[in-house]
Amino acid sequence: MDSMNKLTNLPLSLVFIFLAAFLPTLCLANNNTPSLLTPEIKREIITLDSLLTHSHTFVKQKEERLSALRKKYNANTDAAHRYWIASDLYDEYCVYDSDSAMYYAERAINLAHQLNRRDLVDEMELNKAYIYSATGMLSEAENLLARINPDSLSTKLAMQYYEGVLFLSTHTDQYFGRQYDSKMYSMQMDSLLKQARRNITPDHPKFIWLMGWSCLSSKKEAAEAIPIVRERVDFYDYSTRGNAMDAWVLAKLYERIGDSEKYLKYLILSAQADVRACNKEIASLEEIVQLLYDLGDYEHANFYLNYCISRANEYKSRVRTGRLAELQRKTLGAINESIEHQTKLNRIYIYILIFVLAILIASVLYILRQNKKLKASRINLSDANAALSSKVEELQSIRHQLHAANEKLRESYETAHNTARQLSEINDSKEQYIANIFTICSNYISSHEEFRANIHKLLTARKFEQAMQLVKSPELSYEEIKQLYANFDKIFLQLYPDFVADFNTLLREEEQISLKKADTLTTELRIYALVRLGLNDSVKIARFLHCSVQTVYNTRQRTRNKAAIPREEFAIRVRSLGKPTL
Repeated sequence: MDSMNKLTNLPLSLVFIFLAAFLPTLCLANNNTPSLLTPEIKREIITLDSLLTHSHTFVKQKEERLSALRKKYNANTDAAHRYWIASDLYDEYCVYDSDSAMYYAERAINLAHQLNRRDLVDEMELNKAYIYSATGMLSEAENLLARINPDSLSTKLAMQYYEGVLFLSTHTDQYFGRQYDSKMYSMQMDSLLKQARRNITPDHPKFIWLMGWSCLSSKKEAAEAIPIVRERVDFYDYSTRGNAMDAWVLAKLYERIGDSEKYLKYLILSAQADVRACNKEIASLEEIVQLLYDLGDYEHANFYLNYCISRANEYKSRVRTGRLAELQRKTLGAINESIEHQTKLNRIYIYILIFVLAILIASVLYILRQNKKLKASRINLSDANAALSSKVEELQSIRHQLHAANEKLRESYETAHNTARQLSEINDSKEQYIANIFTICSNYISSHEEFRANIHKLLTARKFEQAMQLVKSPELSYEEIKQLYANFDKIFLQLYPDFVADFNTLLREEEQISLKKADTLTTELRIYALVRLGLNDSVKIARFLHCSVQTVYNTRQRTRNKAAIPREEFAIRVRSLGKPTL
C-alpha cells in the first residue's frame, strides 16, 4: 500500500519541483521596479498625479484672477494705473498664454511711452524677449536683447537682462539639441552669471535662481551652493512659478554632484509648483518624463508626456514641442516593446500551465488505472480524484483569466499602433500643405517673372505707351488677390472643415452666415479665419487681405455686435474654435 501511495504522489512531486524551479525566475523577470523610486519619491509622484488630475481647479482659479484684472484694466482710464494693471496681466499670462502675454506687453509699452518712462519701456521689452525665447522665436529674442545696453539699465533691470540672456541661451541649446558633459553653459553665459552674482543680494526675488545657475559650472561650487538653496526651498509650499524655478535649480545642483535621488525629488516638487501655478512653460515635468523613461516606468512617463505636449501646444512653444515629439516617439516605442515582452511572458505562462495541466491529467489517468487494482482503496482514490479535478478547474479558471489579460494587452497594442499611424498621417498631411504653399509661392514668382518679361519686350520694342498701360492696369493685381483668397479659403477649409458652423454658434441665430459657395469664405469669415490662426492685429490682417485697416476694424466691430456671447470674449472664443483636420 505504501508503495502504491509513493507511485501515486510521484507526478504531483514532479509538478511542485517544476514550479519551484521556474516560477521564481519568471517572477524576477517581471520585477523591474527601479531602486531610485524610493517610498518618499513614490509619495511625491502620487501627489503630482493627484495635482495633474485636478489641474482644472487651478486653471479655474487662474481664469477668475485674469477676468478680474481684465475688467479692472478696461474700466481704468489713467495711463499709469493701466500700465501697472497691464504689467500684472503680463505676469499672469507670461507662462500661461504667450499670445495674451505678448498683447499686454505691447499695451504696456505704449502706455510707458505715454508716461515718458524709458525704464518701463526697457522692462517690457525684456518681457517680450522672454516670450520670444519661450515660444521658439529665438532670432527675434536675440535681436531684441541686442538692442538693449545692459550698462544703461538699473540694477533690477540688469538682473532681468541677465536672466533673459540665460533663458535665451538655454532655449537655444534645447532647440538645437545640444548636450553638455562638464560645462553647463558657454563662457559668455558663465561671465554673465558671475556678473549677476556679484550684483545680486540675498533679498532679491531671483537670488536663489541666479546664484544656483552660476554655481553649476563645477561640482565644487554646486556642492557649496546646495545648503544655501535648500535652506529656502525646503520651506516653500510649492505653489508659485518662483518656487518651481528655485526647486528646479536645486535639482540641477544635485544632478551636477551626481545625487540622482535628490535630483528626481526636487524635479517632482518643481513640477508640483508648476501645476499649482498653471505654468504651461514647463521644464521640470519634461525632465521627469526622460528620467522615468530611462527607469522603465513608461506608464507614468506617457501620462506626464501627454500633459507636457498639451500644455506646450496651448502655449505655442516650438522649442518644447519638437523635443517632446521625439520623446513621445521613443516612449511609444518602449511601450510597444514592453507590451510585446509581456505578451511573450504570458505565452510562457500558458505553456507552463498547459504542461502542469497535462501532468495533472496524466496523474488522474494513472490514479484511475491504479483504482482497478486497488478495489479495497476505491473510496480513498475517489476522494483524491475529486481533489485533483478541483485543481484542474482552478487552473482552467486561471487560464481564462490570463487569456482575458492577453486580450487587453493586445487591444492596448492596437491602440498604440493606431496612434502611431495617425501621427504618420498627420506628418504626411503637413508635407502636403507645405508643398501647396510652395506651389502658390512658385506660381506667384512665375507670374511676376512673366509680367517682367512682357514689360521688357515692350520697352525693348520702344512701345512705351503699351508698357505704361500694362503697368497702370490693376487687373493683374486683382487676379492675384482673388487667387490668394481662393487658395487661402481652400487650404483653411481643408484644415478646419467645421469652422463656419462653429463660428455661427458664436452669433445670434438671425445673424448667422451662410456661404454662397461651399469653398469660398466671405470677407467677414476670412478675417476671423486669420484670427483663428493667431493673427489678431488688424494692421497685419489688412496687409494680408490687401484692404484698408478701417475696413478690417469696421468688419470686426460689426461681427462682435452680432455675437451671442460677451463681445470681449469673442476673439478668444474664435481662436479656440475646433481642432484642425489634417
